[in-house]
Amino acid sequence: MINYVAYRKFVTLKNGRRVMFRFLNAEDREGLTQLFKEAPAEDTMFLKQDVKDLKVINYWMENINYRKVLPLLAVDLEGNRIIADATLHRGKHAAKHIGEIRIFVSRSFRGLGLGSIMLEELLSLALQENLKWLKAEVLADHKKVIKAFRNKGFETKCTLEEYFLRKDGVTHDVVLMMRPVLKKEEAEF
Repeated sequence: MINYVAYRKFVTLKNGRRVMFRFLNAEDREGLTQLFKEAPAEDTMFLKQDVKDLKVINYWMENINYRKVLPLLAVDLEGNRIIADATLHRGKHAAKHIGEIRIFVSRSFRGLGLGSIMLEELLSLALQENLKWLKAEVLADHKKVIKAFRNKGFETKCTLEEYFLRKDGVTHDVVLMMRPVLKKEEAEF
């Protein structure tokens, strides 16, 4: 079992910046709001929720429940600010063995390996949380993201046509990707 309060992990990005991973807590309202406020609209328009809406952030902050959603933050140690948010959403009922991954990285920290490191950490956390499968829903247009997930062992299961509806009414195809938390070759000694 993970000690959600004490959990900390330190990593170094490709540019040498030190980053700390920790879970979202009640004091993070301002930092999380700032992360999404600074993000250009074209970066947030493809997220499942309107993260620019303070009601969304307030709801998250008032309903932190690590048994439902494990919210992993990346904090830049130099600037002492939240630079990325990755979540592991637990399935319910017959899908309680499946976790859904969502990752958002601040534009100024992209291309430094942070998203990949966070994905690996979510894989490790999913194993500790006894999940069996992970899934990700990626816009079909986001080829680099699909490639990054493939590089971490995710496989395309299907393409859902016109599945994602933007606020402006435009639809996008979504690629459903999955991988077992522990692959056969990783389980063998």
